[in-house]
Amino acid sequence: MAQIPLGNFRQTNVQPEVAQNRVIAADPNAQNRANQQVAGALQNIGLNILDQRNREEQALSRVKADNALIDRESQIKTITSDLDEQMRTGKLAYDKAPEAYNAAVSKLDPLDTPGLDPAQQGSMNNVLKRMQIRGLEGVQQSVEKGRIQSAQSELVSRMDMLGKDAAMPGANVEQINSRMDAEDVEVAGRLAFGETWAHKKQEFKDGNWMTHATQRVIESRESIGSLQKLEHDLTAEDGFYARKLDPQKRNQLLSTVTGRIFQVQEHNQRQAEIREVRAERILGQIDRQAASGVPAPPALLQQWASGVKGTSAAGEFNQRVGQMNEVQQVMRLPVADQQTYIQQKRQQFAANGASVDQVTNLDRLDRAVTSNIEQMRDQPLVWNATRTGAPIEPLDFSNIGTPEGQMTLVGQLGGRYDTLNAMRRQVGPEVTRNPFLPQEASMLKAALDQVDDGTKLQILGAIAGAAPSGSDLAGTLKTLAADKPPLLMAGLAQARGLKASDGTAVAPTILRGAKVLADKSSIMPSDTQMSVAFDESVGQSIPAGTQERERAFGVFKSIYAGLAGPAGVVHKKSEEPLNEAVALKAINMATGGIATYAGSKVVKPYGWSDSRFSDSVDSQLQGFAKSTKIPLGSLERLQLFPVTGREGSYYLMNAGRPQADPQTGNPIVVKLQ
Repeated sequence: MAQIPLGNFRQTNVQPEVAQNRVIAADPNAQNRANQQVAGALQNIGLNILDQRNREEQALSRVKADNALIDRESQIKTITSDLDEQMRTGKLAYDKAPEAYNAAVSKLDPLDTPGLDPAQQGSMNNVLKRMQIRGLEGVQQSVEKGRIQSAQSELVSRMDMLGKDAAMPGANVEQINSRMDAEDVEVAGRLAFGETWAHKKQEFKDGNWMTHATQRVIESRESIGSLQKLEHDLTAEDGFYARKLDPQKRNQLLSTVTGRIFQVQEHNQRQAEIREVRAERILGQIDRQAASGVPAPPALLQQWASGVKGTSAAGEFNQRVGQMNEVQQVMRLPVADQQTYIQQKRQQFAANGASVDQVTNLDRLDRAVTSNIEQMRDQPLVWNATRTGAPIEPLDFSNIGTPEGQMTLVGQLGGRYDTLNAMRRQVGPEVTRNPFLPQEASMLKAALDQVDDGTKLQILGAIAGAAPSGSDLAGTLKTLAADKPPLLMAGLAQARGLKASDGTAVAPTILRGAKVLADKSSIMPSDTQMSVAFDESVGQSIPAGTQERERAFGVFKSIYAGLAGPAGVVHKKSEEPLNEAVALKAINMATGGIATYAGSKVVKPYGWSDSRFSDSVDSQLQGFAKSTKIPLGSLERLQLFPVTGREGSYYLMNAGRPQADPQTGNPIVVKLQ
């Protein structure tokens, strides 16, 4: 680097001391040399600055040119990548890629690289050419890859189409597989898959045979013969697939075929068993149809005949239909005649003998008659509807808790009671007084379980209002509350409006006491204590061991429990005896009152006083003494025994037996009501 000359400034020139007032003359040559040295130094400085600027400009030009090359390289890479993507997605044919590359490169702006000398410019152009050639080589590689992918795509498409043809029923797999052995296909296959082409092609052929065999499995899945033929083709040396499937695939198919053979065999056997069971069920339906007394419609007979066809019951079908007709003829007879018919038949068989079929048919008829009687007894309305074909209008329980709804129910029940009583006149007392269909009885029972005591009594009162007689009401209440004696007795008491002498209503007292006994909310005397008090008061006025005594005892317990709380009677333990006053009132409310006559206890008509009872009995006995010619004193010594089901009626008992009227031979009955 040029440096500014310093001259002799570093040397110290010692000037001789000049004497004062002495004139020293300057040296002109020395001054000129000094000026020349300064001018040279300034010129060197200027040249150095200019040289530095030139070097900087050239460096900047080279950097700009290098940046332009980097940018151009990026552009070429972008073009190459874009063309590769277009070939991959099929937008550009691989054979058009070089042309597209050159066209894209030619559209790039020329590089602007001022400041380079010719040598540098030539070097940069060479770099640019090599860069473009490398880009073209990349495109050529993509083209080659595209050719391979195109070949693969074409072959895969070909194998897919041929594979679908092989899956069609009746396909000629050998002919389809041979279409993969063409020379052009072979060349394309090696291009596409290289050394793996042979394996790929063999897999395709094996897959077609597998598809063919699988198709046969599907077509033969319901045929034992076809499945067994396929099993032979898979396993035998001369089988169709002997050298067409590899062992693994053959074993897979064989497992499927053998499993399906087992399934079909089991299915066929099960279907045969199902048909037999269905035929037996149809025979049972014929028996039930016979027991219903309703002729089977022709369509049903045809359906039955179709159901038993081909089964072991086919031969029995016509015989069973004939027996059904016989049974229905017998079922149309009165109940007593039905039973007589069966008894006569059994006597004939015992006397003359009978075949097994005859005995079986008679047993079937006997069961039908028994079932018919049971339905008539338990579901009389259903029994009547079955025989008359008249529909039964369902009861309306929607507003049973309201007076309006209860009135509607009363009207409907009235019509049903008419039907039941008409049936009893025609058929006999075997027809029960049950005015409900089975589902209606269940619904009403559920409603009675959910409502309060007041609503229960309203419902029971509505039913009582619809019942034409006490017997009808009792039969109805038994249907609803046979398993709930307190509710049954409360219903009967509500219907009669029973009350104690002080006005205490019997029905709500029974329900209130039954609730106390059930939830044990208060301590009550034990059943033993209750029984002692009951037996002491009632004695033998209600015969021991009878339902009447058991029912009266249950009502007595409920009434006592219902009276104790309001009366302020508290029991601290169950071993305590009953309160006498409450127990007496409970006895009177449960039985109507107990009187003593002829030295024995007897149940009075409900609410009667002792004097009224005695006077009425004496009056009756005086009349009997005149009509029977039996001395009055003898009649007055006879005990009174209640007539079951007839309140206020009593037998005159003589030595444990009812006293007979000598004039008529009939028992003498004292009737106070």
